[in-house]
Amino acid sequence: MHDRIIMIPVTMDIPKRKADSSVKLSFTTNSEVTTNDYMMMDSYRQSSGWLLFRENEFTEEDVPTEDVDVEIGKSQATQVRDALWVLYTSKGGKPEDKEAWNIFYRKQMQNYKAKVLEQVRLLEEPN
Repeated sequence: MHDRIIMIPVTMDIPKRKADSSVKLSFTTNSEVTTNDYMMMDSYRQSSGWLLFRENEFTEEDVPTEDVDVEIGKSQATQVRDALWVLYTSKGGKPEDKEAWNIFYRKQMQNYKAKVLEQVRLLEEPN
């Protein structure tokens, strides 16, 4: 776990809405970044945390004290759907082929449902 805070002047680039209604944010630093600062930034790659942005400095009260909830705003069903989308595209599924995606999604959900019901059946069988 990292204990350093990245605090550097930046300009927010254009935010981009994603299909699941989350937003991809990108920033450009307002000045050159030292190698050590870059290495620290890079060490946070693929990490979840808080991003605070304001045109001016923050006070201590502005900074959250609780850990970030990695899946803020996403239901379990949405998380499963997102994971299946990654699987679909990783297997060569075309994002623009909505019909193929729907077929893939339904089949995966039917397979999962069958596995759950099989577990229930095994639990209910007399020993």
